[in-house]
Parts: sequence; C-alpha cells; structure tokens
Amino acid sequence: APLAIAVIGGLAVSTLLTLVFVPVLYHLFERRRVQRPV
Repeated sequence: APLAIAVIGGLAVSTLLTLVFVPVLYHLFERRRVQRPV
C-alpha cells in the first residue's frame, strides 16, 4: 500500500524535524535574548 508508506514516512520525517527544529529555534531565541542587554 503506497499510501501507508507515504503516511508512515511523513510521520517519521515530521517527528525528526520537530525533534531537531524545535531545540534549534529555542537555542537561537535564548541566545538572541541573552545577547540583547549586553
């Protein structure tokens, strides 16, 4: 079933992107917020 492969692949990719993208964004925002008052 190609649809099942597409659904599972999409879930896996979105999960990996979330696990990578969210911490990176959080780190960038934290670093930017810390540098601003200096």
